[in-house]
Formats: sequence, C-alpha cells, structure tokens
Amino acid sequence: MRGLARRAAALRPRRSAATVTLPEDDRADRERLRDLAALLCELGSDLLRAAERSSEVERTLHDVAARYGARARCFVVPTGLFVRVGGGPDGRGGELDFSPVDGPDLRLDQVEALQALVTRMRAEEVPFDEVRRALRENRERPERFSPAATVFGYVLLTVGLGTMRHATLPAVAGYAALGAGVGLLRLFGDRLPSARTALPVVAAILVTAASLRWAGPLLHENPAVLSVPPLIAFLPGAALTLGAIELATGAALSGMSRLAGAVSVLLLLSLGILVGSELLRPRPSDGPAAAPLGAWAPWAGVLLLGFGFLLYFSAPPRVTGWLLGALLAERLVQTVASGIAGATFGAFAAGALLPPMASWIEKRSRTPDQVVFLPCFWLLVPGAVGLTSVSEIIVQKDTDGGLASLVGTVITVAAIALGVLVGAGLQRRPRLLLGEPAPSTPAPDTSTSAAGPSPTGPSAAPPEAASAGGR
Repeated sequence: MRGLARRAAALRPRRSAATVTLPEDDRADRERLRDLAALLCELGSDLLRAAERSSEVERTLHDVAARYGARARCFVVPTGLFVRVGGGPDGRGGELDFSPVDGPDLRLDQVEALQALVTRMRAEEVPFDEVRRALRENRERPERFSPAATVFGYVLLTVGLGTMRHATLPAVAGYAALGAGVGLLRLFGDRLPSARTALPVVAAILVTAASLRWAGPLLHENPAVLSVPPLIAFLPGAALTLGAIELATGAALSGMSRLAGAVSVLLLLSLGILVGSELLRPRPSDGPAAAPLGAWAPWAGVLLLGFGFLLYFSAPPRVTGWLLGALLAERLVQTVASGIAGATFGAFAAGALLPPMASWIEKRSRTPDQVVFLPCFWLLVPGAVGLTSVSEIIVQKDTDGGLASLVGTVITVAAIALGVLVGAGLQRRPRLLLGEPAPSTPAPDTSTSAAGPSPTGPSAAPPEAASAGGR
C-alpha cells in the first residue's frame, strides 16, 4: 500500500470547509504515519519561528494532515509542539512525535517561502522528501542583501521609529549613528549564536552610554529620547500583542509563555540601560533644543520604517509597494481614530484593520499575510512604550510616571489584540475536515472471459478529486 491518501475518497464542499473521506481501513502503514508525524512537527516548528499563533499552527497542521488522509491532534506552545497522527476520533492509537522550537526567527523572505509551501500542501499531497528538502533549503536560504545593505536597513528602521516619536535634525543624526552601531553589533552577534542572549544587554549598555555622552553637549537632546529607537530589533512589541491574543482566544499556556518572554526581554534591556547610566553621567547641554521638523516627519518615518524592513529582514522586492501601502494605511487609521476617540480606540481600529487588509493583499499580490502582519505589528510599537515605562521605573526611579506608562502599554496591547481578533472574526477561513470511512464497492474482475459472468473482485477505492481546502 503506497499510502492512505491514494485510497481517500473525493472531496466534497461543506460551506466553508472541504471533507476528506478516509478509507475503511485506518490501520495502514505505521511507518508512513510516523513519517507524517515527524514532518508535521518540523513544519509546525518553522511556523512558530515565523511568529505564527499557536492556534493557527494547529489549524494548519490539521489541514495538512487531512490532505494526506490522516487525523492530527496537536499540542502547540511557542517553545515546542506534540503531534499525534492517525488513530480514531477519540485520540487513541496513531503515532506521536515531538519537536522543540529553536533557532532565530525567520526573515520575511523565508516566511513567504514557508507560507507558499503550506498553501501547496493544503492543496495537494506533496511527497515527504520534497517537503523536507524545501524546509531545509528555506532555513539555509542566504540573506537577500549584502551585510552593508542589512546594516543600512537597520539604520532606516532606527531613524523611522525615532522620527515617528521625536523628530528634529539633531535627533535624526543621533538615531542614524546609534542605529549603525547597533546594526553592526547585531551583524556580529548573528555570527556567534552563543552571544545572542547577552546581545540585548550589551546593546542597551552601549546605546545608553553613547546617548549620555553625546546627547547633551553635541545634539542638545534628552538622552532617553535617543536610547530607545536604536534597540528596535530587540523590542518585543509583536510578542506582547501575540501573547495577549493567545490569552484572549483561550490559549493560556501559549499566551503566558509569549508574555513572559516579552517581559524578560524588556527587563534585560532595562538592565542594560541601568548599567549604561551608571557608567556615564549625562553632561549638561550648552545650547537650545532644536525645533521639530513638522507634521510630515512621522509619515516620512513610516516610509523609512518600511524600507528598513525590506532591507533588514530580506523581504522580496516585489512586495515593496504593498508593504508601504499597508503601513501607511495602518498609520492613517490609527491617527484618525485616535483623533476621534483617543489613543486606545486608535490602537483598536488599527488592529481591526490588519487581518482583512493582509488577506486582501494576499489575494491580489500572492504575498503571504504574515509578511504584512509582522511589519505592521512593529509599526504600532507597544514594545517601545513598554521599554520606556520599565526604564523609567528602574533607571529614573520615576514610579508614578513609569507605572502610568506601563498601564498605558498594557491597555494599548489589549486594544490591539482585541482589534486583531475582531478583524480576524470577520473573515471566512475554510478548513479540511475528515469524514466517515468510505464503504467498500464491488469491482468487476476483468481477467475472466466475456463468455460468463465475472466474480466480484476486491473493493476499489474511489478516485481522487481536485483539492478544495484552503486557509
């Protein structure tokens, strides 16, 4: 027997879902079930590294397993997953496998390739060896741009975030200089995986010390204004929002894990800021503060942020227009809604726009929605506000102001998460379902002569039909 899927019945649509009918015998080929369980674990691990929600990973693995003609039961958390393939509807039997989630997060070009593979696996049976080869090649895919372009992309990210928060000419110069230093530091840290844990602390120490030394006498800027934007790559804004979404959808373990990881990163960064502030004392400014650039500066910051994402996270060049349009639309909705009913409503409205807009872009440009989701999460920057509030409490001992900022961060994260849930709830998400086993049907024996009636041969499986499931 080559596999379960070759004996599966035809798909039949059922509203927004398709049904894969299992063959009558569900005890076939234990080795194939073990291979499928291992393959789903490998696929799920990469999906989690692409910042996918645990509930969406479970949905994807269920659909892919159904395409191969098997049931799948999953337990997914951000640090690992268990997958049981086969067995009955009660969960007994089948084959069980486990995979941890390790390694760096996937870049945008890797996310796009992974989502394209998932779409194909939902639509057809892809041979196991081909899937494994595609996953391995995607993990080993070289960066699209040179190291110099990558560092320049980080400078654009830093300047873009800083310009959205505080825009003056001296501040922009400070953002660019500090962003270039942190970009080089991250480039060095990527070559040494063992140094990734200490990298946030080292970067925060150096950025804080440089801000204290240059901000007053050279740039006439507040050091706290310059110290946060260069740390943009470490800010856990997406983790905070995804953790809140996981909690709101009932995935308490995954949500708490993401939130705990985000809080630990904020504490590491705050520790680095504290050490840097102890190493060097701020020097007083001997000149007037520079005038703001104007109302156009935050919008220019959005564009710089988009180009920085394209370079630093190796996004495919063809998504440039779609990504910049999505970022500008998010900023516009957030600004208009904030002017109408306050910052909390602005965060909610921007979050509600994100799922349908990402889906609309995906249908028209074949760009996976995650490529739009991740930059837009960074645009809302709850991580930057969270770092500012935590550093105010730890470094500046401003308990009242820091707690007020921290409460505002929590409210903003909750508003974004609620908006994303509302926006996602308005979309139809088709799934593949497993039906009852197909009954055996008699097949004529063509080996006998036409002179007499032919005996009934073994049961024949119904032919396969074109796939109809989707995300």
